[in-house]
Amino acid sequence: MLFSLSNASSAAQSAAIIRLSSSNFAGVPRRVALIGTRFRASGVRSSGEVAVDLKGGNGMKGFHSVELKVRDYELDQYGVVNNAVYASYCQHGRHELLESIGLNADAVARTGDALALSELSLKFLAPLRSGDRFLVKVRISDSSAARLFFEHFIFKLPNLEVIVEAKATAAWLDKNYRPVRIPLDVKSKISQYLLQAKESN
Repeated sequence: MLFSLSNASSAAQSAAIIRLSSSNFAGVPRRVALIGTRFRASGVRSSGEVAVDLKGGNGMKGFHSVELKVRDYELDQYGVVNNAVYASYCQHGRHELLESIGLNADAVARTGDALALSELSLKFLAPLRSGDRFLVKVRISDSSAARLFFEHFIFKLPNLEVIVEAKATAAWLDKNYRPVRIPLDVKSKISQYLLQAKESN
């Protein structure tokens, strides 16, 4: 999900609020302040937008979490995780989420179909370094006849500093790599997941 990040400053620290389209966060309270090690609460209100308390977890229900650790070979020449590696972190989170709802990528491949990534956008907010532990949080935000839409967040532990936020679209493809309708049994699992996520908010 792409954020609109507004910065404000004070003598003590900078403040920021993440505004998210309300269509992406149905059921989330209209105004929740982002609070983290680099952020403090802000009193800004904006109609048609919501903010998510990423540190407190408000509005983060329905997300599947995977804890990982940065490995030395993932670093670039500046000593931070290479930007391209974050796509792998997001992919790992998506696979774990899909397995948690009964969808296995290998099983899909054995049918001759594929669930292929068609779009991925990443927004980098802070770096990770060697040995850092972090959480990848991912959820299916929506689906269409042939596509799944994912939202991801990567948080550095233990303070839950926001590192990356991302959006992805995956398309269901047939043996000829053409988009086709998601099979009914798969669609049923996704619908059940979306219903449970909505009820948990």
